[in-house]
Amino acid sequence: MNTSNVQSLVRGLAILDILADATDGCASLSEITRRTGLSPSTAHRLLATLSDQGYVDREGSSKSYVLGNRLLRFSTVISKRTSALREIARPRLEAITRQTGETSNLVVLDRTDTVYVDQVEGTHRLRMVPGIGATFPAYTSASAKAILAWQRDTRAVSAIFQKGPLPKIASQTIVDEASFLSELSAVSQRGYAVEKDELEDGVSCLAAPVRGRDGVAIAAISVPGPTSRILIPDPDRIGCLLMEQALLVSKALGYRAR
Repeated sequence: MNTSNVQSLVRGLAILDILADATDGCASLSEITRRTGLSPSTAHRLLATLSDQGYVDREGSSKSYVLGNRLLRFSTVISKRTSALREIARPRLEAITRQTGETSNLVVLDRTDTVYVDQVEGTHRLRMVPGIGATFPAYTSASAKAILAWQRDTRAVSAIFQKGPLPKIASQTIVDEASFLSELSAVSQRGYAVEKDELEDGVSCLAAPVRGRDGVAIAAISVPGPTSRILIPDPDRIGCLLMEQALLVSKALGYRAR
């Protein structure tokens, strides 16, 4: 594949990302050109190709574009892949919420974001409920730390910070790669990840890794909530419970602790 074809592929995928992220599920040509920096003619040509292949459709008689039904094939495959993980993890999430009263989540990493794929809502009047399908920047997330601390190398971390220091979202957000890697070292020694005032001030989250047969983390189980309940008096109270339950999921997936 030559450089021109690779560039076209990257641009086409960028358009699909824009349509997937659109608030109402559709985007106009002008919005696509604005967000991609492509010329109208180039964007129109790529949209025409994506439409011919079934990956993009026109929204009725409007001039907006939506994701095409052909993408359902991919979502079905992905759903089947994660359904087994959700089925195994669900009882563990229920056990965590039953013992703590907090919302528990099953989270995966999608490049630079975390994605919530299952959840058991807590019973506290004040509780954190991100919702299934919610995404958050990985560099602000305890779940991402738990996953990234148990990878074979640091390439995934470098991909997150490839554009340099990132925006500081809350008072304690880690915005540079070196500090994030240092945090991952602490996570691997502790056994679970801690997030405090990194996504939102006053909110904390703990997370433990779910590991596959080869020991590499493929997901995380997390518990977010007000710092006064999650970290006080002792984060080990919930952190150790998360480690225990995540290990049960890992073992069901074929992982064998050494």
